[in-house]
Amino acid sequence: MGWRGDEDQWLSSKLKQAKRNEVAGFGNARWIKINLKGIDFMHETVIHIGAPRTGTTVIQKYLLPNSANYLVFQKEAYQASGTRKKGNPNPSAGGANPETLLNWLSTIDPRKEPTNFFNSLIINSAILSTGSQISTLGENPYFKILKESIKLIEEASNESGKPAVISSERLCDTSASLVCRSSHIDSNQTFAYISACKAISESTRRQALVSVCLREPISYLRSKYLRTFLQRQAMQGERDLSPTEFTQKQITLESHCPGTSALTPAMHKEFIKQIQQHAFVKAFGFQELLASDDIFSLMGLQGEDKYAFRDFPRENKLPFTKEQEQGIENEITQALKQYGFYDRIMKAQMFE
Repeated sequence: MGWRGDEDQWLSSKLKQAKRNEVAGFGNARWIKINLKGIDFMHETVIHIGAPRTGTTVIQKYLLPNSANYLVFQKEAYQASGTRKKGNPNPSAGGANPETLLNWLSTIDPRKEPTNFFNSLIINSAILSTGSQISTLGENPYFKILKESIKLIEEASNESGKPAVISSERLCDTSASLVCRSSHIDSNQTFAYISACKAISESTRRQALVSVCLREPISYLRSKYLRTFLQRQAMQGERDLSPTEFTQKQITLESHCPGTSALTPAMHKEFIKQIQQHAFVKAFGFQELLASDDIFSLMGLQGEDKYAFRDFPRENKLPFTKEQEQGIENEITQALKQYGFYDRIMKAQMFE
């Protein structure tokens, strides 16, 4: 399924997914969120949200820099989202007051330094907006900065004739899910893609498009656990967690605050339904990504040259053996069964 300006092409492509949608419990009206009439998918902002542990480093390091038809706003590979380059004198959301940021916004062109623009304004403003309820989001000063940033991207898109793509897997993590806490202890209490979608809708009066890759649930959770394990080792004051503890904490977080844990992207059907409340969705499987000869098209980005995932170097491999990985998967599976989440996750699975 791809995003196209021609409505008949979109509908035809959509109908090819009928069997999958029926199995998933969607149905045509639910898969397409709003009336397609007048929607030009070639000129809408696309948000690639990962999910985490689905080849995002390869996409950000090797694929998106080769885009000829999109303005790309993303973090630098192997750097945390929101990390500014050394020597960057510009203010950043989270490190400056909103008035300073708004004044700076009036002087910049996002095309000249897209990575700094993304790190300093888009991702941090989206994250800092998540502490507000959707009904009061407009009152959040960082949401206003996010909207102004989106307006600048819209202006740059209109001037260049290129739509924008924003890429960060941090958009479908919270601080708690990222480092594995069982409750939210800061303002980042929802996935930041929601703020980004609302900012796009309010700033452009058009619907955002979300591109998301979803992975077989147990292997995803194993990979997510190992990345979290290494992150916590690098953090001061955080102890090592076993796979069982990791799973238990994420279950507690998901149970108390649904849709905000590392388990959320493991429940494919439920996660897609959540995204559909805010955007059009282009979902695809991790195995589809690995086998693809045309990643741009798979992601819903049209008109680009063809690139195969297998032709890019492997990145971000974690330093664990196959035996260790299998043991971790077994422990996660047992924990999910013990705490009553295994069947729910398996029932929601759509992709490998």
